[in-house]
Amino acid sequence: MLQKLNLVVLQIFIVLSLSGQTKSTGQISGTIVEKGNGNSVEYASIQLLKVSDQTPVEGTITDTKGNFSITNVAFGEYNLAVSFIGFENFISPVISLSKIQPTINLGKILLETSTVAVEEVVVEGKRSTYTQTIDKKIFSVGTDLTSSTGSVSDLMQNIPSLQVDMEGNVSLRGSENVQILINGKPSAMMGKNRAMVLQQLPANSIERIEIITNPSAKFKPDGTAGIINLILKKERKEGFNGTLTGNVGNKNRYNSSMALNYHKGGLNLYGSYGLRLDRRDRYSKDNRIETDSLTGERSYMFQSIDSRARPTSNIGQLGFEWEINDKNAIEASANFNYMTFLREDTTLTQNWDQNQVFTSKYNRYRHDDEYEREIEMAAKYTRKIGEDQEFSIDFTHNVQKEQEDNKFSNKYLIPVLPDSKDNTLIWQASNQNLLRVNYLRPSGKDAELELGYELEADRNDLNFKAENLVGSTWIKDKAKSNQFLFDETVHAFYATDKQTFGKFGMMAGLRAEQSIITSHLVTIDSIVPNNYFSIYPTLHTSYNFSEASQWQLNYSKRINRPEGDDLNPFPEYRDPYNLSAGNPKLKPEQIHSVETGYLFHKGANTLSATIYYRNTYNKLTEITKLIKNNTVLLTTKENLASSSSTGLEAIVNRTLSKIATVNLNFNGYFNKLDATNLGYSGSKTAFSWNTALNTNFNITKLLMVQVNSRYTSAILTPQGERQPTFIVNTGARYDLFKRKASLMLTVSDLFDTFRNRTIVNITGLHREIESRRAPRIVYLGFVYHFGSTTKNGKEPQLKYEE
Repeated sequence: MLQKLNLVVLQIFIVLSLSGQTKSTGQISGTIVEKGNGNSVEYASIQLLKVSDQTPVEGTITDTKGNFSITNVAFGEYNLAVSFIGFENFISPVISLSKIQPTINLGKILLETSTVAVEEVVVEGKRSTYTQTIDKKIFSVGTDLTSSTGSVSDLMQNIPSLQVDMEGNVSLRGSENVQILINGKPSAMMGKNRAMVLQQLPANSIERIEIITNPSAKFKPDGTAGIINLILKKERKEGFNGTLTGNVGNKNRYNSSMALNYHKGGLNLYGSYGLRLDRRDRYSKDNRIETDSLTGERSYMFQSIDSRARPTSNIGQLGFEWEINDKNAIEASANFNYMTFLREDTTLTQNWDQNQVFTSKYNRYRHDDEYEREIEMAAKYTRKIGEDQEFSIDFTHNVQKEQEDNKFSNKYLIPVLPDSKDNTLIWQASNQNLLRVNYLRPSGKDAELELGYELEADRNDLNFKAENLVGSTWIKDKAKSNQFLFDETVHAFYATDKQTFGKFGMMAGLRAEQSIITSHLVTIDSIVPNNYFSIYPTLHTSYNFSEASQWQLNYSKRINRPEGDDLNPFPEYRDPYNLSAGNPKLKPEQIHSVETGYLFHKGANTLSATIYYRNTYNKLTEITKLIKNNTVLLTTKENLASSSSTGLEAIVNRTLSKIATVNLNFNGYFNKLDATNLGYSGSKTAFSWNTALNTNFNITKLLMVQVNSRYTSAILTPQGERQPTFIVNTGARYDLFKRKASLMLTVSDLFDTFRNRTIVNITGLHREIESRRAPRIVYLGFVYHFGSTTKNGKEPQLKYEE
């Protein structure tokens, strides 16, 4: 452990020891808008260039309203360069900063939509990887090497505030109860199987990731910790262009993708396809000591699982955007995901008594042929009313089917018994529909009112069919076969009002929801209704001390609803000693979340410090308990009386000369759990923390090396704790053919340190579980960009790299 911490400390020391920034005394600001309709151009790249030699001095990106500000600029003469995909590049006339004119506001800068292929403009320097608005943090992922070779799950490991375990489960500030959206909308892909999907979804399909810890009333209030919004790439270059990616990894890992785009005037057509052949080898061990409450006698059990899996995924997207005229626009898209998953497990189970005499020993072999098929279709119509009002309506329909075909065979060693076989077929289907109507209008100068309605209608069907081989005949196991239907309808109305009073900004919101939920236990013909009405207020405030620094204070009320699997009481049998089941009596979590923080942002350098508090009622938690004469372990869900977390999160994003950029994240929090309603005495309190350090080293103009490290301390659970984890990933990129292509090399878990360890201590049971994956996943990749990027075949004159 000391060596691991030394490595983190060494990287921090390197970062803090590098040179600071040059003192400067002027300021340049402005707003970037689209010529013709006046729409704000968000996240456009801004670079300030010396007139004498066109070298970059400072850089930034625009916010969601198209505004930018570059502060502390040395007096002198400059050009301002503006670049954004799908628009003509803009170079300003000479701008002179002096004692007489130290502050210059350029007003509105109009960007023209590209109508012909233009000369490529690439500025030496990088877009800031981190920006912040009044209600969210935005992380650009283009400079992350994982974005070219890995999966979205790999990519998330390098995002501050996020933690990802080896099975792909995502946590935000230590909580796994987080809602993941795609392009701002819920998706069935991000449901209960989202960990598997994130491990298969190619990272190069993501443009940026938005972290929303206190979402406004516009968003569905699900998720204790907040929202992770994945924004997919949509190319906007004029003409036809695309990107090809191919990666080869160790142990027969392969993935490739192709993205194509055609943009002409107001029409944009896009499509992508990705194929990923992965390999997931997992090794786990489970040690248990069980104590009889009456006699005090102890018994022991040890399980080891050796799992080999070969998932193959096909993920594609087709869509178009059409600006019919200045007032009307429509867009539509279709996404599909077809994944097969061949898994083979060998589980060794050994039992012995306190005299060290074996009472049983057997091997259980599993052959599992899984598939998941999903298609999602979406359409949206937008109508502009007058110059600044907007009405939109969109609809999303998702159909998902999946099947897990488990075939088990058992070989008994102690006592020696005839071999046996059993099968379990798990079939699930879901149908999800989302209708949204939204109206946006200014309510005064620097003010904005937004009103909306959402209808969500979902149905889930879960089927378990079990059978045993008796002689030569398969006999249905009625005790393990069942069907469960789960229907949920949510009507929501919301309103948000955003106001700006000089340096003070405020956004207040209110959301009202009526939830109608029905659980139908088909097998026993029982219906369990669960209807409730809730109000969710939100408040976001900010105060700008200067163009570079801001204070924020935010509040939101949130909910975490149990899913179909959480409510399904029919058990799923993994083996005779382990089963899991849902709880139809679960209540939704209710969360009050408050946070306040300070943000300093100058060019590509950002410092953010946030104090947060979350108070949760009816917290959902996973527990284990012994049943059937204390020989079988049941894993299920229960509601805790309450839970609270108080923490501090700090993020440093800094460009250090021309050599290195760094992103350092620290999150520490006190966690208090009250499980007295479950029979545990008193409350438990513990301090947990995690830190991540991501560094990019520009060895030459064409070669970049990246090192990412992450450490998570022990985390408190109602029945014990999760042990610390540590991982280091590294990679390199070399640009070819005038940056039209790149060679990539990435190595995950460089030092083979990543483990998941959990300890359970309850009356009658002490349990230690450890799981790990195959270490050092290596990928060698190649990326090639093609299409209309230059005009008349001329060489590019000035180069930008984002």
